[in-house]
Amino acid sequence: MLAAYLWLAGQQTEEPVLRGAASALMLCFEPLVWIGLRMHLGRRARWWPVVVFILVSPTLLVATAGSVWYLPSFQLVFLGSAVFAGLVAYELLRDRPAVRDIVLPLALASCGFVVVAVVSAVSALVSGGAGTEAQLSALRGMNAVGTVVVSTCAAFTLVLLVRSEQKTRDADDIADRARRRLRKAEAQNDLPWSVLDIRLDDPADLREASTGSAFAMIVDRFHHDIQEGLPASADADRVADGRAIVVIRGGDESVRHHLRGILTRISVIDRETAVTGIRSSASIGWATASVVGYDYDALVAAAGRAAVRARDAGGDQWKRATAADLTSA
Repeated sequence: MLAAYLWLAGQQTEEPVLRGAASALMLCFEPLVWIGLRMHLGRRARWWPVVVFILVSPTLLVATAGSVWYLPSFQLVFLGSAVFAGLVAYELLRDRPAVRDIVLPLALASCGFVVVAVVSAVSALVSGGAGTEAQLSALRGMNAVGTVVVSTCAAFTLVLLVRSEQKTRDADDIADRARRRLRKAEAQNDLPWSVLDIRLDDPADLREASTGSAFAMIVDRFHHDIQEGLPASADADRVADGRAIVVIRGGDESVRHHLRGILTRISVIDRETAVTGIRSSASIGWATASVVGYDYDALVAAAGRAAVRARDAGGDQWKRATAADLTSA
């Protein structure tokens, strides 16, 4: 924001010092994103290169504004910012396969920043001092356009990255609460506890048969039907668009009643929505503490295997987990 206002003031007053300061602040964007990413990802924050760059860049460009040394100074600062852009791409792409689609915009924009900086530096070396004003004008144009592209991609990537991290933390909190409940039940020898793995049948086919908004409505209704079919004491965790993990206390007959109710709700066609005519169904895996034990992760794994068996059997049904499901999982 400060760089944009300084650039506007420099253009209106034709003051090279203001334009130099604005360009330096624009190029300080990448090191700030890099240090913020490292802090967000829980890695060691190396402040000294960021502080040095943020202090040196404006000082250098303001001091050389309007002189023959401004162009080489700008090229040097441009390359320095490109180094941080490369580090941003590295931080985003390493060890993050689950959110690759989220980090790609900023990662690709940062890689493009590096390519442009290297090409412009090579071009300046080849051409020497010829066309200094033209080179400077081209660099300023690239800097302005590049700032818009990188900042837009950064806004998209960073907002979604933080939201996805928050969802992961929320899911971890729900799983931790379920583990505590099961440990307490084990200590009290409270047997009637179960974990349900409820999966929407054929989500890929449903996505292809409907628009994006219609599929979102199907998914939302799927999870709403699960909540409506469960007792108030049960916890349902939306782990994916087409999947939910439920921790429920109750005897076999009680759980069967809720399973039948959930399957019936999901399979009923809602004729008051935009997805009229599309019938969905679900497959449910049911793992009990009496068979699998009280370990939450073991219960989830066994219920997942049972849900796969239910889907392989045609879907729209539930299967109870056995010791073989736990072994195979």
